[in-house]
Amino acid sequence: MGSAAPLTLETLDFGRFLEGTESERQEIADRLVQSLTQHGFTKLINHEVSDDIVDVVERTDEHDTTQGQKLFSLTPEQKAKFRHEPSPDPQRGWSHIGAEVTSKLQERNYENGSKKEILKDEKEHFDCGPPADPDFPNLWPADDDLPGYREFMERYFLAAQKTCMSILEAIEVGLRIPVGSIQEMCKPDASELRMLYYPEVSIETLRGGKVKRAWPHTDFGIITLLFQDSLGGLELQDRSSKGFSFVPVVTETRNEMVVNLSDTFGRWSNGTMLPGVHQVNIPPRLLEAKEGVVPERYSSVFFFKAHRQANVGPLAPFVSEEQPAKYPDMSALDFHRQMTKILY
Repeated sequence: MGSAAPLTLETLDFGRFLEGTESERQEIADRLVQSLTQHGFTKLINHEVSDDIVDVVERTDEHDTTQGQKLFSLTPEQKAKFRHEPSPDPQRGWSHIGAEVTSKLQERNYENGSKKEILKDEKEHFDCGPPADPDFPNLWPADDDLPGYREFMERYFLAAQKTCMSILEAIEVGLRIPVGSIQEMCKPDASELRMLYYPEVSIETLRGGKVKRAWPHTDFGIITLLFQDSLGGLELQDRSSKGFSFVPVVTETRNEMVVNLSDTFGRWSNGTMLPGVHQVNIPPRLLEAKEGVVPERYSSVFFFKAHRQANVGPLAPFVSEEQPAKYPDMSALDFHRQMTKILY
C-alpha cells in the first residue's frame, strides 16, 4: 500500500563531484553511498543528462509534444512493425500493455493470492540498447512514422551511459575501492534505455488488487536512472517500516534524476548494499481518492548494466572468511536472461 507521507531522500549536487575539489568529491561520494546503502535510492541534480533530453518525459514551453508522446501515439499497426517478441534476451522495440509481469519478481506480491493469478502491469514501453549493438540489434520505428526518434534515443543513451560511469566512479570513491576497477566491468556498453507510457486508468481499477502501473520489483542492472513527469507515482520501499510498505518519491525540479541501486550491484557487494524495491502507484495527489481517473503518465529509465561477459558474482573487496560469497559466479548476460525469463 502507498503512504501519503513522502520519505525524505537527500538530493545531491552531483556537479560537486564532477567539478569539485578532492574534499568535495569525497563528501558527495560518501553521501551517495550512504543513501544507496540506507534506502537503495538517491536523487541527483547537476548531472550530465542535458535538459533537452530530460524533456522527453513532459511538455515544456519549448517542446509542445515530447518524443515519448509521439512514440506512444503511433497507431497499433505502426508500433507492430518494431514489436518486441518476448524472450529471455535483452528487450528491443515496443512492448504492449501487459507484456511484462513485474509482479513475478517479488514473492511478496502473491502473499494474498494464488501464484497462478496474473497480476497485470498497466503500461507499455519501448526499449533500445547500445547504438549499433551487433549481438542484439535495436528495432526502430520507421523514420517516416517518427522522424528523428532514433537519433534522439541514441544521443540519450550515450549521455546516460556517460552519467552512469561517473556515478559508478563516485561509488568507487565512496567505498574506498580502486577507481576504475568496477567501471572496467561495464565496457563495452550493454545497458538499456526504456521509454514508458502508463495510460489513463480508473482509481477503482488500481485499488482492485489485480492491476498496478508496475508491481513492486527490483531492476536487474547495476543502477537505474529515472526521470518522471510531474504527475509522479514512483514509490520506494520504506526500509524503516516493519511491513512491506512504500512511500512516494517526490521530485522537486524537472531535471532532478532519481537513481536506484539494482540487482547486479547487490550481488557485487555480496549483499551489503541491497537493490531498491519500487513500484508505480496512484500519484501522491490522488492517494486519498476513492474514485475517479488517474491521468496518463510518462517516464524514462536507463538500466545501466555490466558488459555481457562480466562476472556478476561477489567482488573480492566484499568477500572474506567472515563474509563468504552469498551469490554464485555467472555472466551478466546469463543473469539477465535468468531474470527476464521470469517476466514473460
